[in-house]
Amino acid sequence: MSRLIKTIGVAAALIGASVIQAAAEFPEQQITMIVPFGAGGGSDRVARTIDRFWQEETGQSFNFQYQPGASGAVGTDAIARAEPNGYTVGIVNLPNMIVQPVAGSASFALDDFDYIGRVNSDPMVLMVPDSSPYNTLEEFIAAAKEMPNTLTIAITGTFGAGQLAALQLMDAADIEATLVPTQGGANTAARIAGGHVSAGIVGLGLFTNQETGRALGVSSAERSDFAPDVPTFNEQGVAMDMALARVIVAPDGLPEEALTYLRDTLQEVTESQGFIEASREQSLGAVWQDGDALEDAVMSGQEQAAQLLRQYGLIE
Repeated sequence: MSRLIKTIGVAAALIGASVIQAAAEFPEQQITMIVPFGAGGGSDRVARTIDRFWQEETGQSFNFQYQPGASGAVGTDAIARAEPNGYTVGIVNLPNMIVQPVAGSASFALDDFDYIGRVNSDPMVLMVPDSSPYNTLEEFIAAAKEMPNTLTIAITGTFGAGQLAALQLMDAADIEATLVPTQGGANTAARIAGGHVSAGIVGLGLFTNQETGRALGVSSAERSDFAPDVPTFNEQGVAMDMALARVIVAPDGLPEEALTYLRDTLQEVTESQGFIEASREQSLGAVWQDGDALEDAVMSGQEQAAQLLRQYGLIE
């Protein structure tokens, strides 16, 4: 009996060792990172920063694929439809990802993904060109009230953070403006800098990397260390709580060893001093949120976004 027990024990140990070895073998090939926006925008910069420190952590780099279109819906759908083997992940934006299924502008659902983790949070700013006659948010609001739907606000695509922030601004300030969708954050900033629009909504990190233009307000709860001279919307009497976040997701149904590897490695990268400092240099706040907590936040944020869109008649 003791010999049998010993044999069983040895067999179990060998099986356990083989399982550990199999888990340790992931990844056996390069992982593809889908970026649902064009090169040079905020999401691309965050993805490249992740890649830099992912290489330091693992010795492997990502294979980048850019699939822009429909405010990120095209690339996000490509992530959802990829084979769930751990070798395709993507960087997507919140609240874009939350809003698009509600608005019917995407074919994916929120439960089509395994959630790896949140890596940053980027408040939104109302940015005007240097040539703008509006030096304060108060002046901009006064002009919008005097000339309803005359002022134009550039936003990156539709059903994304820019549009939701613009709707929040119009609702809170009781103004009407014309929204002008663009093909990406870099294009939005260029439209503003060139004076082609009255203003635009962009992420704080993108704003601080521009050589021209000024911000009239930032949607953070307190003034940001990245732009301490920019007053918050709240301190100017306009309630705003919108922020752009970048999160890493993968198609639903990953093998457990792949999901664990991706989550653990991304956490190591996001919490590393190098990533934090590199993010700070780009005026992007590094924020780690694990996949389970991220999934809960995504699911709970859907109704809030839907309510705002219904208010403006954008969805039924």
